[in-house]
Amino acid sequence: MTFVWLAVIGVLILIELLTYGLYFAALAVAAIVPLVLSLLGFELWVQALGFLAATVAALFYVRPLIKKWQGDKPERLTNTQSLIGKEALALTEITEHSGQVKAWGEVWTARVREGMRSEGAKLVIEEVDGATLIVR
Repeated sequence: MTFVWLAVIGVLILIELLTYGLYFAALAVAAIVPLVLSLLGFELWVQALGFLAATVAALFYVRPLIKKWQGDKPERLTNTQSLIGKEALALTEITEHSGQVKAWGEVWTARVREGMRSEGAKLVIEEVDGATLIVR
């Protein structure tokens, strides 16, 4: 049963990475309890009760705490939206149609709304459009 709980934790983490709401993360944390109970040799019904109790605790106590830390815009902490307002370095000439910048150690496709920015310019990220950074 230990491997089943490990698989459950993995699937819940994967689902959380694809969605956002912290429900699946809370369930993944709760699944640690039955995993430990399984390792200690408890029967399946005890593991299930442990999972139920841990799920209730995680959903009612852990998730609100995380939401409080994240503030009004939680997506800004975890998604590409967290790049908005950060600095970027122009690796190539940036135009309205093309260019490349380095932001947070990664190379991104970039463009400006109007005009042009020269290679080596320090820029600020205004918006994220798919995998392209809009800079100024």
